[in-house]
Amino acid sequence: MDNTFFFMLGLILIVCIAFVFIRKYFMMKSELNNFKNQIHQIRTTDREQPITVASFGASSVELANEINALIRDLTTLAREAAENEKKMRIVMAGVSHDFRTPLTAADGYLQMIEKTLEGCRIVAEKSGGYDDNNASVSKEEADIVRKGVLEQEKELREYLGIVHEKVSYLKKLSDEFFEVTYIDAFEKVELSPVRFDTVLSDVLLAAYSVIEEKKLEMKMDIPEEKLLISADEHYLKRILENLFSNAEKYAVSFIEVTVKREDGAVRLSVKNDISGDFSPDTNHIFEPFYRAKGRSGPGSGLGLYVCKELADFMNFKIEGSIERDIFCIELVMPET
Repeated sequence: MDNTFFFMLGLILIVCIAFVFIRKYFMMKSELNNFKNQIHQIRTTDREQPITVASFGASSVELANEINALIRDLTTLAREAAENEKKMRIVMAGVSHDFRTPLTAADGYLQMIEKTLEGCRIVAEKSGGYDDNNASVSKEEADIVRKGVLEQEKELREYLGIVHEKVSYLKKLSDEFFEVTYIDAFEKVELSPVRFDTVLSDVLLAAYSVIEEKKLEMKMDIPEEKLLISADEHYLKRILENLFSNAEKYAVSFIEVTVKREDGAVRLSVKNDISGDFSPDTNHIFEPFYRAKGRSGPGSGLGLYVCKELADFMNFKIEGSIERDIFCIELVMPET
């Protein structure tokens, strides 16, 4: 009797344990199927709702949390990739348009140069030239031909000057486009200690001739001390060149450069006055190919955009502001 009782009790316990394991197995299988179906929906539809659990076991909840975190990371990466692709398409479309216009103009002027040179050749052949031993052409006729050739030479120089201007613009545009595509090709750049004061001095010296030519007043407040920042020297120089190029282009009477050290960073401020009809929107000045109201003269529209991209790449902070017809760009760079 006792043996039978213990046998039956043991059998019941085994059945109960087996039932519990079988139930957990089917619950786990159901949970995995639930996860699979939800992941399939997320992958094939626009579903943004996070994965939910049917049971609240610790393992299921932890797995769901990890999957949801992974999905959030992948969604963020996908959104950033889409935004970068859209941004690059805008840049490429703008560059394509800006390349086509000066190329067409340069091609037209080169054809005019070719026709003018052909005209000079024909005139020279007809005149036969003049010298004291050649009586076929009078001195007066030769002088007229010479004068005509000189006029055509002047015209050719004007055409060549325009072609040179267009080619220079294309070179600058291609350089800026290269910077944009180059930094998008790498996840990070190796930063090192750079003498900001030295790079700034070099850029200011290079810009001095243009400032003199435009008769702009140069105001500077730069400390006479060694300023070390964490940067890539080439990218830093490109930012400064673009900032001064932008200031030179739109300044009416002065450019002001201020450098300060504060809170473990170097702050550069580049200010210039602008005409009343020139009104850039500071919310859009760092966008590619942004054209401000009242803007005139040549320009790719990529200068400040490249500044922003390079600044972000090196963990700099760059902002623009306008107050009382004074346009200001501030660049904050971490010290080493």
